[in-house]
Amino acid sequence: MSTDSKVVPVEDLVKIAIKEAMAKRLEAEAITPSTLSEAFVDLAEAASSIPSVKKITASDLKPNQMLATKLFGTAVRFSPDKDFVVTVFNEDDWDEKIRGFIPKIDPTYYLDKDHVTNILNGWEMNEKILAYGATGVGKTSLFEQLCAHTKRPFIRINSTGDMDSSMVFGSVTAKDGSTGWADGLVTEAVRYGAVVAWDEWDVTPPEIAMGMQWLLEENGKLFLKEMPGTAEEKFITPHQQFRIVAIGNTQGQGDDTGAHSGTNVQNTATLDRFTTAMKFEYLKEDVEIDLIQNKFPLRNKTDTKALVRFVNVIRQGYTSGQLGLTMSPRSTLSICKKMAFGYTLLSAIELTYINKLTETHQKVARELFRKVYGTKTT
Repeated sequence: MSTDSKVVPVEDLVKIAIKEAMAKRLEAEAITPSTLSEAFVDLAEAASSIPSVKKITASDLKPNQMLATKLFGTAVRFSPDKDFVVTVFNEDDWDEKIRGFIPKIDPTYYLDKDHVTNILNGWEMNEKILAYGATGVGKTSLFEQLCAHTKRPFIRINSTGDMDSSMVFGSVTAKDGSTGWADGLVTEAVRYGAVVAWDEWDVTPPEIAMGMQWLLEENGKLFLKEMPGTAEEKFITPHQQFRIVAIGNTQGQGDDTGAHSGTNVQNTATLDRFTTAMKFEYLKEDVEIDLIQNKFPLRNKTDTKALVRFVNVIRQGYTSGQLGLTMSPRSTLSICKKMAFGYTLLSAIELTYINKLTETHQKVARELFRKVYGTKTT
């Protein structure tokens, strides 16, 4: 090759190849503007023939069902035309072994309308839900609060790289000279119908994740290979109200940022079994301000706005790579709590956030603090 030949970037070669392939395909199929127009007309006619969804009324409800607008009232402002059915239980509906796992409602908790709709509809359809997003955005707590509102038992398992399968599935126990079987957390939920929050699912050891493969399928079962008994006895058919949600910082395809060490690329067969996937973002600024004011009603709202502005500057610094750690709403509330105990603003921020950073990043954070607050420390 001549030394003065022009080197074409790989991405340009790919674009050229795609363009040529598309041109050949269009030529072969003899697609013209008129045929495209006809196709769109056909699509429009097909869409118009689809029957509209019947508006749900109270008379359509079955026992244990409520309309979402009635269940949440003013806590979630659903449009009347977007109302939907939610199954709501009583404590007596559950076996006493898991009745104590029903959470309490936090009246100050912010419920995002879209997330609430997608999760509750997913539960009505018995979908397996995958929820991912940055740390502290309220992934786990939202599922917990929806269990509180619908009175579903909520069982949370926190995955670690060295977790033992006995905690999840169960183990053989010895007592008074005889052996027996003690269910793990997931097995109890499967038997009695709780919602399992599979927290930090993307760090789960492969052998445990694969142990739940069949359970994640539609009409799947749980197989307890360590449990004594016949092959038939080792299969557990899930309670009809059993639900599972996988919660993590990634969607199971690894972490390119380096911010979430220990996360694994999950088996594609496992990912395919989650039929609803949801990404969680940080709260909008006005929503986070209202959240803080609800939790700390004596705070000056002007000061709250400044704090949220500072926190968002930190998050932007983290996104741009200037800082190695972000600030979650959990951190913001912790700062407010410390200030309620008499700490100065700067001291509360240092204890909650700055002291976790490297020396270089501490300087960046303090500089960002000065840009927002000037020399203020109280």
